[in-house]
Amino acid sequence: MFSLFKKKEKTNIVAPVSGKLIELEKVKDPVFAKKMMGDGFAIVPNVQSSTFDVYAPTDAKVMSLPTTKHAIGLRNREGQEILIHIGIDTVDLKGKGFTSCINQGDYVHQGEKLISVDDNVLKQNKLDDAVMVILVKGYDKDLLINY
Repeated sequence: MFSLFKKKEKTNIVAPVSGKLIELEKVKDPVFAKKMMGDGFAIVPNVQSSTFDVYAPTDAKVMSLPTTKHAIGLRNREGQEILIHIGIDTVDLKGKGFTSCINQGDYVHQGEKLISVDDNVLKQNKLDDAVMVILVKGYDKDLLINY
């Protein structure tokens, strides 16, 4: 009834993969670097073996999971949308090297494994493995991001 006076909560976004945080402007893809898809950040994965895993950065519904499995579109309960894009030009792999642990339409919880990536496949194809986290819709300046 008095939602006008309700304190707006910040959405907590965590890094979906461990590694080195880089500014979005420094990724090697102009679409992401120029923030044409939205603002966000990128992480160069810390690959301990030949694979790395990508985890849900927040509780959300999987709205998009292409057959290539190189990207995941999420929407939380507040209607905020996040795009996780794994690598640059990885769509060209047509799903090779990506193993999905979820399906489109699933509801995932923060920290739940989404995708396993065979980093050797990316390296063999000379593809950058940076993971971009794009805040597509519904986020404001006071978004809390935990790295």
